Amino acid sequence: MPSIHARRAVSLVELLTGIVVAALVVLMAVSHVVRHQRAYDAIAAGIDLRTRLRDASDLVAADLRGSSSAGDSILFASDTAVEFYSAIGSSTVCTAPTSARITLPPDTLASGRALSSWVTTPDTGDYVLIFKDSSSASPAGWTRARIASFGTTPTFTGCPLSAGLLSASDVGSGRSYEVSLTSALTAGVHRGHPVRIVRRVRYDVYRGGDGKWYLGYRRCTGGCAPVQPVSGPYEGSVGPPIKFRYFTHSGASLAGSGPTTDVARVEIVSRARYRRPVRLPGLSAPLVADSATVTVAIRNR
Repeated sequence: MPSIHARRAVSLVELLTGIVVAALVVLMAVSHVVRHQRAYDAIAAGIDLRTRLRDASDLVAADLRGSSSAGDSILFASDTAVEFYSAIGSSTVCTAPTSARITLPPDTLASGRALSSWVTTPDTGDYVLIFKDSSSASPAGWTRARIASFGTTPTFTGCPLSAGLLSASDVGSGRSYEVSLTSALTAGVHRGHPVRIVRRVRYDVYRGGDGKWYLGYRRCTGGCAPVQPVSGPYEGSVGPPIKFRYFTHSGASLAGSGPTTDVARVEIVSRARYRRPVRLPGLSAPLVADSATVTVAIRNR
C-alpha cells in the first residue's frame, strides 16, 4: 500500500514575505520606468524649445539675407521690430521698356531655363529694382519703381523671339508678365537688364491676448497690415523672448530706435523657457530654458 506524505502549507509569514518582495520588485521597476520617462520628457522638452527658437530666428534671417543696404535698406529698427524690403523674386527685362512698363519672361519655360523666379507672386504695391547703365546724368546702378499692376500677356507679344532671350519653343507656350509702374523709368534701362522684386515687410515681437509672446509678420503697402503670428507661442522669463540687435560695419552697436542706413549686421537673439515643468533629480529649476543667436550680415557691406 503506497505511503501518503503530508505537504506543509505556506505559512503566513512566508506569504507576506513573498508579497513584500514582489511589491519591492514592482516598485523598483516602476521607479526605473518613471525616471527614464522623465529623462525622455526633459530631452524632448529641450529639443522642442530649441526647435521653436530656431524657427523664429530662421524666419527673419531668411528674409534679411535677401536685403541689401545699397538697394533694400532697413527702414525701421528697434529691439522688438524690424522693417525692410524683402527680396521675393528676380527676373530679366524682356523687351525695350516703355516709360512706365516692362515685360518679364515666364517663370516656366519649355526649355527648362529659369529667367523669372519668385517666392510669391508679385503684386500691386511691391517694388522692382532694375539695373541701369551709366549716363551723363548718373552712374550705373539700381533704380527703384513701385508696381501699379502685375499681369500676364501672351509670350509671343510680351517676350517675342526677336527679343533674343527665348527659344522658339519657349515663345510658343506660356504667358509672360507685364508690369506697370507708378513712375517713369530713368534712362539707361534696356532689354536683358536684371530685375529684382522686393516687398516691404515688418516683423514684430508682440504679446497676444493669451499673455504669451509671438513673432508676427506684416506686409506694409502704404501702411502696415494687421500683424499675423508666424511663430510661437513663446514664454519668456522677463520681457520679450526675441530681440534684435544692430551693428555697423565697424562692429559698433546701434541703438535701433528708428530709421537707420548704417546697419551691416543684425543679431536675432531668442530666449525662452518650456511651457511645462520638467522634474528631474538634481534639476533646481523645473522650467527648461534655452537661447539661440543668429547673425545675419547685410549684403553689399
